[in-house]
Amino acid sequence: MSEDRPPSFPHDHQQGCVARYESMLQRGVRAFFDVEDLELVIDHYLHENDARRAKEALDFAKSQHPGSVELMYSEAVVLMNLGRLNKALEVLDALGKLEPWSAEVHLHKGSILSQLRNYRRAIEHYRKALELAEEGHDEILLDIAFEHESLNQLEEAVSHLKRALEVNPENEGVLHELAHCWERMGADQVAVAFFRQFTNEHPYSFVAWYNLGNALSRLDRLDESNEAIDLCLAINDSFTSALFTKARNLLLTGQYSGAIVCYEEAMSIEGPQAVAFSYIGECFEKLERYEQALIHYDQAIALDPNWVDAWIGRGVVKDVQGRLNDAIKDLETAVRLAPNSSDAWYYYANALGRSARYDDSRAAYTRLNGLEPENLDGWLDHADLLFALKGPEAAMRKLRDGAQVHQLSPRYRYRMASYLLRAGMEQQGLLELEEALMADHASHKQFLEHCPEAAAMPQVMHLLSLYAP
Repeated sequence: MSEDRPPSFPHDHQQGCVARYESMLQRGVRAFFDVEDLELVIDHYLHENDARRAKEALDFAKSQHPGSVELMYSEAVVLMNLGRLNKALEVLDALGKLEPWSAEVHLHKGSILSQLRNYRRAIEHYRKALELAEEGHDEILLDIAFEHESLNQLEEAVSHLKRALEVNPENEGVLHELAHCWERMGADQVAVAFFRQFTNEHPYSFVAWYNLGNALSRLDRLDESNEAIDLCLAINDSFTSALFTKARNLLLTGQYSGAIVCYEEAMSIEGPQAVAFSYIGECFEKLERYEQALIHYDQAIALDPNWVDAWIGRGVVKDVQGRLNDAIKDLETAVRLAPNSSDAWYYYANALGRSARYDDSRAAYTRLNGLEPENLDGWLDHADLLFALKGPEAAMRKLRDGAQVHQLSPRYRYRMASYLLRAGMEQQGLLELEEALMADHASHKQFLEHCPEAAAMPQVMHLLSLYAP
């Protein structure tokens, strides 16, 4: 009975209600429960993701308390968890007539309509909830922002998120969502300006420092990013997302040992993770400690056999070690697990070519070129394969297939110049070479490595000296 409820131990009381309810079922008898106690029983099963038992408890509760308005709320939530969304809306419509001042009714309606992808109507109900609610305005504004994001109305989402921060500047979910919106918008400079100002006003907000660090990282301002991340970790040293950001920054700047330390520290907090083992494997690969790299890729796969990056990493390392057949098997697994992974197809195509499986290699490059036409290395390596097999004309034809995306790239122009010169099309080759030199003179070294015979051509050497800085 409710008068026996220990007010200072609500969780213990809920467990007691559940134990009493389950004991009643086991004994096959019927006992009387207060409505509030039965709500606790239903909430327990919902929390345990056991919607079926929650529905059974609801039916029992309704038999004892027919017409209870409180149980109508429980019924709506149970129906939502059972996926019976339209039925839940009917219950909420009835509740709305009984309690037109209830913000909770509109919050539930907004949630259901969002799941039904009726985002505009969801926004209408969240706005009504905002008008009626006495507290929690920041969370309701966050809900409205989510709906605007679903409609791709990112400016509207940002506006509501800023309002939410005015209500509660400590709402971490709002800060993360603001960062997410600006990332989607490609507005990293805006994010940096906002989070710098926010951290000036709220210097102990580790989430704000973290999002500032991420935005700076996307702008390749890695030293500044690490400064922000270090301040985040000074406030909350167990925030593993920040450790991952710092580790990635260190990896990108060639500080592989430092990156490994960060990844290991993150796992000491959250436990083993496939992503962390895979990144550590990449660090050891960069350090040319290949056996250590393989050990960590294997650990990633042991945790998650579908972790594609680890399969790619294993294949690449084995290829470097000269274990070409083993490498191809791992890369075959990668393309099977992730048929749309351009990285997997790129390394697979390379390995097949080195294994003299030329038809398979060409097919893999073709798949890569279609999946990620902006991947210049895919076009260059595909063209080189055709050059080796069929000569410069075939290589030029393939390279021209990627011209729409890459024709202004100096690397593309240098490679085209190489094929043109080798095909005896000297005038066109020199024109391409001149365009490449004007855009990026320093890369002519790679051009000469690819086409060493060009160094014996006076016209080529004249152009190289003419455009030297």
